[in-house]
Amino acid sequence: MQPHLRLTVPRVLPSQSTHRRNTRPYCTLLILWLITAVALGQSITNQEGNLHHRSTSETETHTEKGRDPLGRSTPHGSVFGFLQAAQSGKYQEAAKYLQLSNSERAIHGEQLAEQLHELMSIAFVGRVGAISDHPEGSVQEGVPQDHERIGVLRLDDSATDVDLVHVSDPSVGGIWLFSSQLLAKVPDLSDRIEISEMESKLPHFLETRRVLSTPLWRLIAFVLLIPISFGLSWGIVYLFCAGQRIWLRWRHHTFLEDVHNSLAAPAAIILTVVLHQVAVYFLHIPLLIRVYYQRSAGIVLVAAIAWLVLRLISRWGERARVKTLTTSGYRSGSILLLGQRILKVLVGIVALLIMINILGFDMTAAIAGLGIGSVAVAFAAQKTLENLLGGISIIGDEVIRVGEVCRIGDRIGTIEDISLRSTRIRTLDRTELSVPNGQLANMNVENLSRRDASLFQANIGLRHETSLDQLRSLLKQIPSLLRHHPKVDSEFVRVRFVGFGESSLDIEINCRILTGNLQEFLAIREDLLLQIIDFLAGAGVALALPSRTVYLTQDQCSDAQQTATANTASPHHRGRI
Repeated sequence: MQPHLRLTVPRVLPSQSTHRRNTRPYCTLLILWLITAVALGQSITNQEGNLHHRSTSETETHTEKGRDPLGRSTPHGSVFGFLQAAQSGKYQEAAKYLQLSNSERAIHGEQLAEQLHELMSIAFVGRVGAISDHPEGSVQEGVPQDHERIGVLRLDDSATDVDLVHVSDPSVGGIWLFSSQLLAKVPDLSDRIEISEMESKLPHFLETRRVLSTPLWRLIAFVLLIPISFGLSWGIVYLFCAGQRIWLRWRHHTFLEDVHNSLAAPAAIILTVVLHQVAVYFLHIPLLIRVYYQRSAGIVLVAAIAWLVLRLISRWGERARVKTLTTSGYRSGSILLLGQRILKVLVGIVALLIMINILGFDMTAAIAGLGIGSVAVAFAAQKTLENLLGGISIIGDEVIRVGEVCRIGDRIGTIEDISLRSTRIRTLDRTELSVPNGQLANMNVENLSRRDASLFQANIGLRHETSLDQLRSLLKQIPSLLRHHPKVDSEFVRVRFVGFGESSLDIEINCRILTGNLQEFLAIREDLLLQIIDFLAGAGVALALPSRTVYLTQDQCSDAQQTATANTASPHHRGRI
């Protein structure tokens, strides 16, 4: 027999539960950030390990196709190829990206490549991800046509342009190399790099031990700066929210309240990313790692901004829905809910496209595919979209509402539900009728519940024995009865003798009852009919019943002839009788 295990679950106070729910998004984004950074770091390692293999295995293939096996055919490929080779410590291969003669490359190539890589890690200012990926480069103002300026080296308040030059290689054609003018300044700039005072005081192994060609202490500082930046950001946001809370006590403003309730959590993440990026800039992380880090940080930043926008949309949408529910009904709130969801989807799509762009993928194909997919979905869901737009039109125009009695086509019923696809009606036969909104928007809808008055019509048939005085008396008494009723429009009362029926003298009664409620109308009509019956009884007039009078006459000559014919019947027949 197995022993019973008893688990004691600690009781969580409401405040603790709320705190855990509030901190969950922070943890999610931070974990996303760390996972992305680790994945990008792993990709850097894989690229370093595969760089040599790719270069040697694809040399013949690319040479046959007229493309450079080192990726120097474009400015972007040349810069990233140099950084990957230098990052992996292959300075001999990195020297092939420099504009040097064969003799200069053999003597000073590796040293210049190492110095240039160190300068770009410490002093480079520019957007590596924005470097042109076209073989012809890009047109830049003030830059020669065969040059591509990718940034500057900023050191001791001086800026040195970092240019690539387009040269012709006999084996592969046009390639891009770091210009000789830049390489001439590299030794002098490298000598001006000073070791920081903090770095000189660190243990020797933290400085000499390298991971991803980066001193170990820089990577440790990189990781430790994440919680430090988050704590500092949280403190700044807390102080800002406290000041805003004090301000709202004195002056209530709807917009500021929404911002206050939505800003704190995403703002802490956004500020964390910004502070961490500033700190990482002073750590002099190698440029290639910094590029991938900036991509991961950009993804987290876009996610945090999208989160902030989604929270604002939710906050303003809920406020608008509550306001709508108190004024025009809950169905208008459903339109706001639909618009709120559509905005959220659009924000998510835009954020996703920006993230794809940050990762370096071509957005043209993605946008074109999205457009083609949207057209295909529109054609495939044509009826669904028609019903959706019809539902929005019905709810927006408020032609009908739930609980109202309407005549739709030849059917009368009570509206039970109006969804975005169809409208459900409870008919007089107590069956449920579902009408697609696309069809309903094109039909004639008569809303019986919105009548400001109801028409009362009645036809009274009196017997033909009714005297003329009795008829005239009724034509005066019945209108007087109707005009004195509080629920009858006295200006619209008509009581007329309209003609002779087959078995009656017909009186037509028309009046307008001042109510749109069906039950109240039925009660008033019943009361009026009963009073009219009392008038008829008091006047001694009876209602006509369907009848027909048949007058029969006898022709004496015809009877005599029939008798004579019977008397002259043949003897044979008489005998038998």
